Amino acid sequence: MSDPLFLGLDASTQSLKASLLSVNLDVISECAVHFDTDLPHYCTKGGVLFGPDGQVYSPVLMPIEAMDLLFDRMEKLGWALGDIRGVAAAGQLLSSPSSSSPLHTQLRTAFSRPIIPNWQDSSTTRECRELESAVGGPSALARMTGSKAHERFTGAQIKRFKRVDPEAYDATDRISLVSSYITTLLCLDGEVKGIDESDACGMNLWTMNSKERGWNGQILDAIAGDDAPELARKLGTVETDGGRVVGHIGKWFVERYGFDPECCVFPGTGDNPATFLSLTFSLGTSDVVLVSTSKYNPHAEYHAFFHPAQIGPCSRQEQGVREGAEQLRYFNMLVYKNGSLARQHVRDVYFDKSWDAFNQAVEQLRPKSLIDVPRQAAFWWLLPDIIPDGAHGVYRYVTDPRAGAIFEVAAAEQVEKFDDVRQEALAILESQLFNYRSRSSSILDDSSTPSLPSSPNVQLSIPRLSRVYATGGASANRTILSLMADVLSAQVCKNVEFHDGKWQDADWNSCSVGVAYKARWGWEREQASGERKWVSFDRIINECREARKQLRGSAGGDVVLEEEGIRVIASPGPGSRAFERRVEWWRALEQRALDDQRH
Repeated sequence: MSDPLFLGLDASTQSLKASLLSVNLDVISECAVHFDTDLPHYCTKGGVLFGPDGQVYSPVLMPIEAMDLLFDRMEKLGWALGDIRGVAAAGQLLSSPSSSSPLHTQLRTAFSRPIIPNWQDSSTTRECRELESAVGGPSALARMTGSKAHERFTGAQIKRFKRVDPEAYDATDRISLVSSYITTLLCLDGEVKGIDESDACGMNLWTMNSKERGWNGQILDAIAGDDAPELARKLGTVETDGGRVVGHIGKWFVERYGFDPECCVFPGTGDNPATFLSLTFSLGTSDVVLVSTSKYNPHAEYHAFFHPAQIGPCSRQEQGVREGAEQLRYFNMLVYKNGSLARQHVRDVYFDKSWDAFNQAVEQLRPKSLIDVPRQAAFWWLLPDIIPDGAHGVYRYVTDPRAGAIFEVAAAEQVEKFDDVRQEALAILESQLFNYRSRSSSILDDSSTPSLPSSPNVQLSIPRLSRVYATGGASANRTILSLMADVLSAQVCKNVEFHDGKWQDADWNSCSVGVAYKARWGWEREQASGERKWVSFDRIINECREARKQLRGSAGGDVVLEEEGIRVIASPGPGSRAFERRVEWWRALEQRALDDQRH
């Protein structure tokens, strides 16, 4: 028999992507359908269409036609589709479609609404304020659901849909997220699949309190009034076990592409939870920080989610089998608009568009010892930012550590530019990284988190990340990653793969790979008996890495690997403790910049 394979699907804004993984989680192959170029008849730009009043959306049939094309491409690439044993996806249908025809031609009348609202949509500001007002404000909503109200979130979108098109809302039998929509398509068994709990955390509808997990009655009342029970029915049952089999691959896929009818389908999840399963730190146009934690730490500035690969509540009988069952886990997502956008602006203005010149300036001035503490700080909020909320403008400060901790920030001199142009490069990186260091420490406020001594004026230690996985365009910049290791006081790692006798940075799609990991974990549990039925996601991933290590032995020479497939790119250097001493200093300067903005 052939070794089992696992498939992950990523339905993103601009494309539908697939990753094929081995039983040991090597990425064998990938393929994609790009909406703008491969499906031009939908006339999308960047995968979306734009309507009045800030509406941004995609056609509801476009992902289905993309799925038709994607599976055709998998077949033409020679993928062993019959060996796939588990499928999961990120992102009222027919139960017996004909395998002789594409899906999209058979599902044209299946939807009550012709569009899928996109994350860029900003048409629901009114609804967001109404939801926040109904529960006591943004912070109260964040405590309840993990986030303050956001225009793209499902709660506000449903409220607007009900207001502007009540007939279509009434005709809607079930409401799905893209992830559960794709999961339903994979099964095609007549049942609309439930929303994954981790993805439900991005709806402003799900109660995050561990004892009250469920659709929030107060918010449903604010959306639907007396029809709140009907809205709860439309939303359906939520999948709280990320590794549970929710069905098997549909007959349409078996007959048309040769899938094994025993191929398991697992709950789909959102793109951010899926990406979280394969990395934690993305440096792109916007910067995204994903932080794993054992506690629920809501805050109006960022998003809190349940971990996407954990086992949900089980019966008392099952509890007896699950000795040492893991506690609930969470992750927080911090999103910054001014990521690479701001870094590139400083590079272009002050360093003639040269990353080499930018990096050289940073290397020449960066702290190299405990006492070499930062004196300058710059806040580049070219666009109104998400964190801090609404921060906008450029603010530079020069301080004097000799003034003493109490007076230093109060006496900080605001300047139009730094005397040494090299400080422009160092200051923007330090400020961005201090931001991630400061806010991640507030999320990691638990005893399991490693910590280092902080400022001599502060008695408590500041929790820190123990390891950071970096991805995105800026993760190719070793100077940025090295400074990140110092400021965050953590190892910076990258996912790598062994090809042609050497280790190379992984070039796979993090989202579809992440859900394929989840499918592999779920399949292991489905095949097992006894305690193995409840094996954790982390244990399966570690076992797969160990299996690859045994197969490869010492291949790769002297490349420093933290674990098999995880390469250490940068470690904290001598200047790390200087940054550790200045976290409170940076926090005070950020508040000074926000105060200066208001004045």
